[in-house]
Amino acid sequence: MKVLILNRFKLARVDYRQWAQPSDELYLITSSDAVSADETARKNELAGFAHTEIVDDYAASAMPEYLAHQLHGVHSFGKLLAMSEFDLLRAGRLRDSWGVPGQSEAEALLFRDKIRMKEILAASDVRITGYRAVDDATDLVLAVRELGFPLVVKPRLGAASVGVTVLENQTDLDTFLTRNPLSVGDAPAHLMAETFVSHELFHIDGIIDAGEVKICWPSEQSTSCLEITQGAVSLSTFLDADDPRRRTLQDITVRALRALGIEETALFHAEIFGSPDGFVFNEVGCRVGGAKIRDLLENGFDLDPIEWFARAYLGNRQHREVSSQPVRQTGYALVPPRPGLVESLGEVQLPPSITLFEPKVSPGDVLERPASSTSVIASFVAVGARQADVIRDLNSAVDALSSALVLRDVPAGADR
Repeated sequence: MKVLILNRFKLARVDYRQWAQPSDELYLITSSDAVSADETARKNELAGFAHTEIVDDYAASAMPEYLAHQLHGVHSFGKLLAMSEFDLLRAGRLRDSWGVPGQSEAEALLFRDKIRMKEILAASDVRITGYRAVDDATDLVLAVRELGFPLVVKPRLGAASVGVTVLENQTDLDTFLTRNPLSVGDAPAHLMAETFVSHELFHIDGIIDAGEVKICWPSEQSTSCLEITQGAVSLSTFLDADDPRRRTLQDITVRALRALGIEETALFHAEIFGSPDGFVFNEVGCRVGGAKIRDLLENGFDLDPIEWFARAYLGNRQHREVSSQPVRQTGYALVPPRPGLVESLGEVQLPPSITLFEPKVSPGDVLERPASSTSVIASFVAVGARQADVIRDLNSAVDALSSALVLRDVPAGADR
């Protein structure tokens, strides 16, 4: 069968050629950021595909979708594989247009458009925050009247906390409207407003196979996504199996998935707030979570969710039982940048439980404040016997990085 793959993951970490059936003929449209800069590595990553197209500014470009139509006109694809959050809607449109199996645009939209999601959840028994669609200044004024301050304003189809603003009072509202025209002419702003919830943050990640939730495991995050963009280090760790909050978080997530319509084969990433008066469901995506969530599932369940889904969709499964509970405790830490010039990065002394350390800075780099919840200068993954052990060792790793990293101020007016 001829299969088209839309890809934003690093090709060094996704081997679609091994995951597909031997008889499949694979065509690839990929982001330029996914391809290695080294020429030898690049050739190896692109070898074996019947045809490849590399697109700059992939997420914001119309070219992946346009090129897909052009290639389909010649090759008549029988399947289309796409797993990135920013590919779900375009992949749904393409499948609808071509009549190939997989998630449709309407199905994908329920997991991307937060207003449509909230409307369905509001009609179910899943507790959510107060919300309102915001397409113009009148909508925002009415949201303030209905929901009050503090208020969260964010894109309906956003990700990684980009474009999220908390309005604490009337002054914040005045400032926001001065800087954000909301609607230009008759074009809607496609924002939403929600009641701000003072909260702990949990994310729940898993897989659905044959319509059944096989993995659904909660993790506790030490900071909110907004706090990460303000420079706070974020730790995310699996809850222990005997944690009394675990089953409740799982039950809420499964109810939300059922309300939205469970795909036969799917990955999911949900977020739930732990508020002073109980749990509040935030949102769920029909894809693998960002940051190091793929690594969490690999370390915790001995299962790569991206490989699992690709094999399942392409009909080349590895037939083994999927455990519903982790085989080991695990977690990750994300270290956001703080402004300055990287003068040096010495040896980072890490605990033996650290299974992954990814530094992303070098001497001479000029660092800015984090632009999103995934803006990091380093990340760590650790394993341990209990959640407390993982948290201890991740904090130790973060401290070791802080000791090894030397920053100095950048003079005002210096080139950045």
